[in-house]
Amino acid sequence: MLNKYFFYNKNVEIKWMIILPVLILLSISLITLFSTKNTISLAESNFFKQCVFVLLGILIFYFLQFIRNVFFYEMAYVFYFILLTLLIITLFMPSKFGASRWIFIGPIRFQPSEIGKIIIVFTLSKFLADYKNNINDWKLIPLTLFIASFPALLIFKQPDLGTAIIFPAVTFPMLLWAGVRPFHLFVVVSPLLSIIAAFNLKLFYLWMFILILVIFLSQPNVRNGIILFIVNLFFGTLSSFLWSNLYAHQRNRILTFLDPTSDPLGAGYQIIQSITAIGSGGLLGKGFGQGSQTHLRFLPVRDSDFIISVIGEEFGFILILGVFIVFYFLLHNIISSSSKLNNKFGSFVLIGFVSTIFFHVIINMGMVVSLFPVTGLPLPFISYGGTFLLTMITIISITNNIISSDIEV
Repeated sequence: MLNKYFFYNKNVEIKWMIILPVLILLSISLITLFSTKNTISLAESNFFKQCVFVLLGILIFYFLQFIRNVFFYEMAYVFYFILLTLLIITLFMPSKFGASRWIFIGPIRFQPSEIGKIIIVFTLSKFLADYKNNINDWKLIPLTLFIASFPALLIFKQPDLGTAIIFPAVTFPMLLWAGVRPFHLFVVVSPLLSIIAAFNLKLFYLWMFILILVIFLSQPNVRNGIILFIVNLFFGTLSSFLWSNLYAHQRNRILTFLDPTSDPLGAGYQIIQSITAIGSGGLLGKGFGQGSQTHLRFLPVRDSDFIISVIGEEFGFILILGVFIVFYFLLHNIISSSSKLNNKFGSFVLIGFVSTIFFHVIINMGMVVSLFPVTGLPLPFISYGGTFLLTMITIISITNNIISSDIEV
């Protein structure tokens, strides 16, 4: 039984095209966290804690190289139901900072939603590997979204909008990888885009023009095109109802996204300070430990959600660009490896992991310059955070395992 799921005499193979970019990002993280530490004791600093998490991540990486891919494949649905159970338990846990996201076991706490980012990819990968050739797009898309949306709704109730978005978002690249037609995915996601666009009348008019253009270029039959347009108009009218059902802090984040100066000392404070920090850093930055926004504590959550603002202020736009380039090479290398795999399940897993990292990077970096509302999504491998960092390292560990032991399951 154990031989089926574990390697015993495996020589661990390091895929440096995957690992090297991660090591660069972790180095940037530790340098930045060392710069921002303001505690007298090094042991109390987030820099020291991040170092501990990195060392723990190395142990996790080594252990995961000895697990066969078939274990993740056969246990995917079991993991999924365990995740749902943990998310339900989380809702009854004590609230911290106005949210119930953690499970407490003595002095230890962890976020099931972070581990869930891996589990949902396993679950969707098994489903798509098993059924993508047996059912058509119009059945495959809603079934896949249902699998992802169930845990997403539980996470939204915590409330954690940012993480809740990630779960259904990763399904779309995975469905494209499965061969689903892009227009079919557009049909499914367009009502959601209509709801979002309807919060601003000019944006809604622009979206309706884009919708008509896509319908025209895709050339569905006239009846289906008209139905799609009417459905999107209807969903656009639902925006006011959905707005009234958002939490107060979520409405504030959207209003702040539209105009950060509307509440400069409240909901807009983080964004204003973040933009100020990045702008003041210029091309080359103020220098290590010289960031005034950072060290005078004008910039909130500088170690986690807004760490890229610290990088911009102290090391300049040049390092932000460098971070983008490193992420590009990391994701490009994983996608390239995925396209060469004989293992269908493993291929879907890699695309799911790429999508998870990609959405975190785009949303986090867009958030700090007000391109997206503040959602609380950290930057992979760079932001401080125990469960999140270990989740990202686990993703890379499994990626290295799948690529180095490409066996059909």
